Amino acid sequence: MPTFSRTIGSLVREETQRFPEQEIFEQAGTWPSILTAPYSYMNGPLAAFYGVSGVTGDAFQRVELDTTQRLGLLTQAGVMAGTTHSNMTNPVVRGSFVVQKLMCHVIPLPTGDILEKVKPPDPYTGKTARERFSQHSEDQVCATCHQFMDPVGFSFENYDAVGLFRATENDVAIDASGSVPGTEGTVSGPIELVRKLAETEDVQSCFATHWIEYAYGLTLRAEDKCTREAVTAAFKTSGYNVKQLLIELTQTDAFHTMAPREE
Repeated sequence: MPTFSRTIGSLVREETQRFPEQEIFEQAGTWPSILTAPYSYMNGPLAAFYGVSGVTGDAFQRVELDTTQRLGLLTQAGVMAGTTHSNMTNPVVRGSFVVQKLMCHVIPLPTGDILEKVKPPDPYTGKTARERFSQHSEDQVCATCHQFMDPVGFSFENYDAVGLFRATENDVAIDASGSVPGTEGTVSGPIELVRKLAETEDVQSCFATHWIEYAYGLTLRAEDKCTREAVTAAFKTSGYNVKQLLIELTQTDAFHTMAPREE
């Protein structure tokens, strides 16, 4: 199996760009479907990297996934490698990405003496990331933030630092169970996690919020509450259709009366 390289890096980026484009404009076109689609796009070299057989040539083509291992956008190597800053996985970074960027939950930055404790744990303090990071966050002050990030990040531990699926780390079976902040129950691993995220209201409203801010070129404030509620309600009514969301962004009073403002 090919190792990760600059070429593979460009291919996983192409996959992560091509997939939502196809899903939005050629398929169901909803944000939940992007998170849970049972297929992706690969060419021969990228399929070989993933260990997927039957794909040849340099042209990207639709490939059905093994849905016991991968499902939708978040389980792609480009996303998993993009949320890893070294040659070892970091559940905190992956969890923070989901909680803050996909759910719009604010996790305060550490301050004061806690800054001495925010470094990743030593890689030799445990055979699995769960062992290492559970010890890392035993401090009560650390746990106030880690309790929101770590349970999400642990569920992605079936993907190594470059996004390849694995069942073990250092010959120890990976426990990829976790949970989603603000929801009941637990998930057994990444597949249940992305399905639960796709059903979570905060994930849908957060997606709409990002698009409002991008389209209007501003950071939403308290006075923008009506605009946010109008767009997110229309998004929900459409079944979370992304194309319809883009149209709804142009239908608000705020869009038609926009004027530059100081941030």
